[in-house]
This record gives sequence, C-alpha cells and structure tokens, in this order.
Amino acid sequence: MKKVSNVTMGIDKVSNSPIVFLKVEDTNVVVPIWIGPCEAGVLALILRNEDFERPLTHDLIGNIIEQLNAKPIKIEIDQFKQDIYYAKLVLKDSDSKDIYIDARPSDCIILSLKNNLPIYIEEKIVTEHGIEASFINTEEESEFRQDIENFDIDELRRKFENKNKDEDEDDE
Repeated sequence: MKKVSNVTMGIDKVSNSPIVFLKVEDTNVVVPIWIGPCEAGVLALILRNEDFERPLTHDLIGNIIEQLNAKPIKIEIDQFKQDIYYAKLVLKDSDSKDIYIDARPSDCIILSLKNNLPIYIEEKIVTEHGIEASFINTEEESEFRQDIENFDIDELRRKFENKNKDEDEDDE
C-alpha cells in the first residue's frame, strides 16, 4: 500500500461535482475521488480548520469507537470496482485485534482528518487511477492546493477515457 501525504479538494467544473485529491507520499501522483456534496461540505470545513458547534456524524462515530474501547488506526482505500472506490476503517479493539470496517472513502477521509489517521491506497489503484501531477512544483500545501484548483479536469477526463479505450481494445 502507498501512503497519502496530502488531502485537498477541487470541483469538477463540468459536472460541478466535488473531487478529493489524495497525493501519494514522495511522488507527484494524485488519486482523484469524486465525492458527494454533503461529504464535501464537511471535508471543506475540516480542511479550513473550522470548529463545529455540535458533534457531526463523524464525531459521533469517533465517540462511539472511543466508548467501545477501540482505537482507530488507519484508513485503507483498497478496491476499485465498477467505477466505485472502496475503503476500510481499521480499528484496534481492547485486545489489540485489528477490526476492518467497510466504509465509503469520503467518510474514511473525514475520519482520518479529524483523528489524524494515516491513509493508505492499494498500489494497483495508484497505478491504474493515479495521475502524474507534473503541475505540482513543491511539497508546500498551499502551492499544492493552488495547483489542484487550477488543474484542468477535462484533461483528467481525457486521460481516463483513453485509458478505458485502451483497456477495451485489449479485451477484444
């Protein structure tokens, strides 16, 4: 698995859908994941370090985990099937046994940011869906975010369309 070093967001200007960009540690590769607007709203608030008056759903989940004497350890984005990413929240129970909980990547990313958990992506997903982001000039987060915001989503779409076209031709 590959570790994620940075999480940021952008908007698909064609569909107006939010996208989370996961930057793979020690590379210029990002993995884009389209997410829902509700999750994007929460994620945007977290990325801006804004406080919430009351616990949100993700806070509730964290409180339940804590009350059950479990500890969140990490996030794993481990599968991509039929255009859907799959993730696991990994916990340790009171006996130090690993517990894997199936979850949406967006929820896992939010839990990761709220609880400072590492995120890992299956190497095959990085290879097949990662984008060599040569537009990233430095490791500084503010520049990374600015580069992501200026990223041309149409170029990303063309890359995926070409990759899918090549795969379809290979299947024939």
